[in-house]
Amino acid sequence: MPKTFELVRLIDHLRRRWHVIALACGVAVTLALLAGLIFPHEYTATTRIVIEPPAGTDLRAAMAVSPIYFESLKTYELVASGDRLFLDSIEHFKLPHRMAIDRLKRSVLKVSIPRNTKILEISVTLRDPKPAQALALYIAEQTVRLTRETATETEQDLIRDAQKLWEDARTRMDKTEASFVALSRHSADASADHAAQLTAALIQSQTARAAFQTADEHLAEVRSTAGFRGERLRIIDPGVIPERPSWPNVPLNLLIAVFVALAASLAYLAFEFNYRLARSAAPRALSPVARVKSGHD
Repeated sequence: MPKTFELVRLIDHLRRRWHVIALACGVAVTLALLAGLIFPHEYTATTRIVIEPPAGTDLRAAMAVSPIYFESLKTYELVASGDRLFLDSIEHFKLPHRMAIDRLKRSVLKVSIPRNTKILEISVTLRDPKPAQALALYIAEQTVRLTRETATETEQDLIRDAQKLWEDARTRMDKTEASFVALSRHSADASADHAAQLTAALIQSQTARAAFQTADEHLAEVRSTAGFRGERLRIIDPGVIPERPSWPNVPLNLLIAVFVALAASLAYLAFEFNYRLARSAAPRALSPVARVKSGHD
């Protein structure tokens, strides 16, 4: 049998059995709608934070970032998705939680940085849209606060270390200069040993003064650059209260249901057509009377 003829017969078979396709799609759409009505709705609110380069950074250098720099921004994901921060946020809004905190966090919170961007996205999914938006904004605010506090503590540590180096250098300089002055007062002693001691004291005094000047410049630099080292986080999109549920996605579910029903019904009708075609092409068995008559002939 030609392939074209079989295709025409298949199309005709599908046309005559259109009610099977319609019934399957209708049932699928009904089930999808019922599922959308039965299952509780969940709403997702998203807050966005921009990660700006340190203040005073050359604009051209800030634009020419590397993949390593983008990878380093993952640190802020860890800050925003921390267990302690999430638990404090849940307790701040007095939201009920009956499951483990890590499991609850996986179902509620999503923190990500889109590829090759400096935007930190914080998404919260809850059954009530207002708490979802409030929780997302609160976590974003706390992330900015924690980042600033950490940067401030780091800068204070640097200043304290530089101050300690400055004080040690100042103490050494004062001691060496005092030793040199004390030796200089014995000017009547013209021995070679005294001259050598005086020369050594002078060298030590000059070295200590140079070290002090270096420590003083370092301290001044650390103080002047305080607040200009780390990235700056700023909320650029506090988000809005979502009006449409993120789950279940009724339009998407309907589309999937219709596609699955259409594919399943077409597969069933194609199998039915092939079965009937094979059955009609198979040789029919003769009855006993027909076999006896055929033998006499």
